[in-house]
Amino acid sequence: MNREIFFRAASEYGTPLYLYDLGEIERRIKRAKDTLKSLDFKIFFAMKANSNPYLLKFIHAYGIGADAVSVNEYKMALFAGFNTGEIIVNGNGKSLEDLEFYIAQNPLCINVDSKEEIAKFGNKNAKIALRINPDVNPQTHPHISTGLKENKFGMDFETAKEVIKTLPSNLKMVGLHCHIGSQITKIDPFIEAFSSIEKFVRSQGIKLEFLNVGGGWGIDYKKDGTEMDLDGYRKIVVPFLSTLDMPIYFELGRFITASAGYLVSKVTEVKRNSYKNFVILDASMADLIRPALYDAYHEIEILNDGEEMIADIGGRICESGDIFARSRKIKIPNPGDLAVIHDAGSYGYSMASNYNLSLKPAEVAFDGEKLILIRKREKFEDILNLCLEDEDENI
Repeated sequence: MNREIFFRAASEYGTPLYLYDLGEIERRIKRAKDTLKSLDFKIFFAMKANSNPYLLKFIHAYGIGADAVSVNEYKMALFAGFNTGEIIVNGNGKSLEDLEFYIAQNPLCINVDSKEEIAKFGNKNAKIALRINPDVNPQTHPHISTGLKENKFGMDFETAKEVIKTLPSNLKMVGLHCHIGSQITKIDPFIEAFSSIEKFVRSQGIKLEFLNVGGGWGIDYKKDGTEMDLDGYRKIVVPFLSTLDMPIYFELGRFITASAGYLVSKVTEVKRNSYKNFVILDASMADLIRPALYDAYHEIEILNDGEEMIADIGGRICESGDIFARSRKIKIPNPGDLAVIHDAGSYGYSMASNYNLSLKPAEVAFDGEKLILIRKREKFEDILNLCLEDEDENI
């Protein structure tokens, strides 16, 4: 994105703010569809990555469905224009109240995470898919691995066999689901997982309406070429999935929106001591927690043309862990310079918090010509209104 757009957005809407490039979202959707075009497929956007309704409407216009992992995500999908037949329900630990809501909605399917979850349906009718945990190492960060036996998600093959044999007649199993993790850059884990699913389907002799293979396609955070091998996926994984002779569903979130999003911040202080340099921003882990939570890498660009320095880049939160990058080479900033954190369009705002009573930033979209405010900056009164009874006096 042109540097001038960041200056325009910061000038008009203040900092910190999230800025999204709609053209990049469109390009990522096209790349995904081009990779899968020889398949009978449908893509569902993983709303946990980004649930802004404006972006959801934009994504939906390209024929993408929604993958919701909570009742509120489901409601947001409806608000954004998805119909119930375009929504897949995911997630573990669904409550009885959650399931009652979903069953009444009659979505495309409810992905069942465990044998214990089956009993929660009672005698209510529902279309379900069993989430399989194939015990495959996705070769990603442990906190975003979901397909190993020590992970809390899904059921092993033996448990799935038992569930299928004892499935009550009110539950119609329309598919199987398998999602082994996020930010995966190699195709080997997918081949291993999908091969084991294929053997299971053949051995059980079950007829399915679809196979949901999840998502997990990694992006190039470090700008060193390390990302999902889409060419290999198209040449090796797609032909294998074609042999299954059924529609294949994909749940892509990060791949679609991560590279389209930027956290635009302002340098508030450049602090030096005898040991190291610190650059402090008006953004923090309350706005983007991935570096503190996963030690995740994000490229950080100081928007000036000065010389370079080595510094730790941190935020305003009263925590030693509030660091975006350690010992990073950056342009020497001055207070007031803009700092742009790249690839923040997924798991950025959706994981933001009010820690230290931080106010969540504004969200702005760029359509190639104009800036569009798609979420107002949070105010202190917004937080206070949730705490006060009607008769309480203003503080």
